[in-house]
Amino acid sequence: MLKKALFQILHTVSYYFRYTSVGHHPSKKMMAPTRVLYFNEQEKAFLEKSAASFNYSLDYALGYRVKPQFLVNLKDVTFLGNSGALVQDGKVIVESVFDVSRLAKSTAYKTPALMLPKYKKGLYTSVLHLPWAASNNYHWFFDCLPRLYFLLQEVEKPITIIMRADLPAYQYETLQFILQGYANVKVVYIGKREKWRVEQFILPSFLSNSQSGYLPNVVLDWLREQIWQGYTVKPTTPKRRIYISRSKAKTRRVLNEQELLPLLSKYNFDIIRAEELTYQEQVQLFYPSEAVIGPHGAGLTNILFAENCKVLEFHPANLIKTHYFLLCKGLDFAYESIIGSEGDGLENYTVNVHEVEKWLQQLKLN
Repeated sequence: MLKKALFQILHTVSYYFRYTSVGHHPSKKMMAPTRVLYFNEQEKAFLEKSAASFNYSLDYALGYRVKPQFLVNLKDVTFLGNSGALVQDGKVIVESVFDVSRLAKSTAYKTPALMLPKYKKGLYTSVLHLPWAASNNYHWFFDCLPRLYFLLQEVEKPITIIMRADLPAYQYETLQFILQGYANVKVVYIGKREKWRVEQFILPSFLSNSQSGYLPNVVLDWLREQIWQGYTVKPTTPKRRIYISRSKAKTRRVLNEQELLPLLSKYNFDIIRAEELTYQEQVQLFYPSEAVIGPHGAGLTNILFAENCKVLEFHPANLIKTHYFLLCKGLDFAYESIIGSEGDGLENYTVNVHEVEKWLQQLKLN
């Protein structure tokens, strides 16, 4: 009795320390099966370096399985505005917050918050994913928007998408692009201090894996086309060459970037800082690019919108991430990496200028 009362108090302040799964839910409808990606020896070598830098806590060199895609029709669930998590019978549904590792970091899982309850009739869904996609374009384009692909194809009855009340402009814009032509869909907005008890909810699965920008080809093509059309991008000549600078960022800066700039200028690279551009400008800039260079960071998300390009990514030796390698794998873009020095406490590091020049020389020959 005391234990039940304690759970009730914790749930009142939206604190949940237990979770459940919809893995075997009777309404689960498979939309696309799982499949395995295969890598050549050079790709495996890169993945092995990445795994070693993470002490093998994530090792795609051993194999990469694309998630199966599904929809689950749930009844009488609570939707939390501070995270996008779903709660049923006092437990967080793990598939609503990506996976167990993110669940452990989720505000819905371990941060008490007094949230105002409301009851909502009708059919709802959401692709809200906080805190990861609060302002990070990578998580928005790979964790959030792709979840709508199968749902929009499958659901013909009126459905309401729950999103946060303070969406950044680019998220609001691109969501509208995706929803154009779907008269049965509307969007409502929830505050971070609200939780809604929803009569019926369709949970769309996440399509992406951890540290991976890989998406099924049909979803990549759909997402790219919708954003290109929404921002009315146009081809330009000559093709662009882009270097993404993080010189104004606090972390993952290339400490010897000044040594690189004359070399990049020699090979006709434009130096850009993504944070200084509108999102329409970013998409237009990357669309006609033939080559993109940059340190690992959210700015490289925009290679998603390149029609076809070669990519060179920098990494500190002690933190080699696979997000954009796997994005390029899905897009069939040529990808190479340069591993720099070990990063400092802010993941700042140096890269070998001669290695960059060697890649640029090959680019010229091609």
